[in-house]
Amino acid sequence: MQPISNLQRQRPEGNIKRVLSEIVLCGPLPRSEIAQRIGITQASVSRITRNLLDTGLIQETGHFPDDPKLGRRRIGIGVCPDGGYFAGIAINAFRQDVAISNMANESIAESRIQFAELEDADNVLNTCVQALVQLIDESSINPGQLFGCGVSISGAVDPHQGRLRDSPTLGWKDVDVRTPIQSILDLPVAIESIPNAKNFAARCFGPAKHLDNVVLFNCSLAVGSSVIADGTLLRGADSNVGLIEKLLIPDAGSAGTLAPLDSVAGGYAIIDNPASSDSTAEFTMAQNLMDVIRRDSNQITGAIRLLEEAGRGLAYAIMAANSFLHPQMILLSGPLIESPTYRNAVVEETAKLIDRQFAESKLKFFSISSHEAAHSLAIHYYLHEIGEMSKIPTVGKRAVA
Repeated sequence: MQPISNLQRQRPEGNIKRVLSEIVLCGPLPRSEIAQRIGITQASVSRITRNLLDTGLIQETGHFPDDPKLGRRRIGIGVCPDGGYFAGIAINAFRQDVAISNMANESIAESRIQFAELEDADNVLNTCVQALVQLIDESSINPGQLFGCGVSISGAVDPHQGRLRDSPTLGWKDVDVRTPIQSILDLPVAIESIPNAKNFAARCFGPAKHLDNVVLFNCSLAVGSSVIADGTLLRGADSNVGLIEKLLIPDAGSAGTLAPLDSVAGGYAIIDNPASSDSTAEFTMAQNLMDVIRRDSNQITGAIRLLEEAGRGLAYAIMAANSFLHPQMILLSGPLIESPTYRNAVVEETAKLIDRQFAESKLKFFSISSHEAAHSLAIHYYLHEIGEMSKIPTVGKRAVA
């Protein structure tokens, strides 16, 4: 929190973003608390919220008790859900989706796209963005209220260049993702790997809210990860932080020898298939893994041993991350956490390798789809990354100054 003395050094639009961010991510809040949290005067907050109320982005939500003895009550300020909208596109070997959420990060529309094969990146991207345009039209939202688009995608992403550097599961390498989407939507487009998008979602709206040190493992055909340390997402020189498929862990199926993480703890191990550069083969393997997960969830026997071994294997990666990074929370997400057998094996082995208290208090399961993570990413980008509040609804209302 900045001291009020720094007020004169802040640009007005920066203050607007910070006030709106507090309301969207932490509201409803009284004006006095917003001023205290971000370090500007209450008069400035009142002026900003008055303008934001005029635009329809926020609304007064009721009263907060102040001093019961004096009977003082403060008016709360919360986000107006229909004040703006965000789009999301998610692309992975399992499924491809487009979605729209409102300002409160509530999904209002979504559509699934089915591709026979994923190798043609241009076709996949163009089809996804056209499906999103159709979804926007069908949702009857005002295009002027659509503020941004988030893209969560499998692989190593350079978000600054808007490029997917490498995605073995899709068979894509060095693909410009942002340009074909931005040229059609004419919106700011944020692009992240699926684990990073989910980590942002957890920190903004989910179980890691207000935490500055979080590790997330996305458990799918492959196991990817995301690291937020001291409030900063770690990327690495080649945007490859989180690509941990070559991490060696004990392989229970091979007399304790070491093997790469994906071949022990990921979906490839469970369906007994190695990773492939053929996206059609990857799609088939993804469907096979989903069938195993469904059978387990419905208590149909058949793959219990492999699911248990994979869950125990992931616990070694969790132990390594905890030993090295000491995060406040470790999150597990992805299709595999839908398997009760896999979840239980992870918890029980983590309790043995670290301790029971850690397994029950710091290890959390985070069920979120890739397209939910995508529109959460769009909201985060709008509030924190765009240089100024470039898109505020003004039709019939005063613009924010």
